[in-house]
Amino acid sequence: MSLILIVEDNDKNLKLVRDVLQVKGFSTLEAGTAEDGIKLAREHKPDLILMDIHLPGISGIEALKVLRAEA
Repeated sequence: MSLILIVEDNDKNLKLVRDVLQVKGFSTLEAGTAEDGIKLAREHKPDLILMDIHLPGISGIEALKVLRAEA
């Protein structure tokens, strides 16, 4: 089963995406900040990351640059 990390600071958007993916049989991890998303990605190595661009703290784009540099 594929594991998808969702990084989204809007609770309603997070719930919507999570519910749709779980109904389709995917396992999900959720984070509300880019920093938490980076931690979860490092720990769990998800198959896919859905990252909001506008997040509190560092942006989603910067977070993905950090993760790409480590890949």
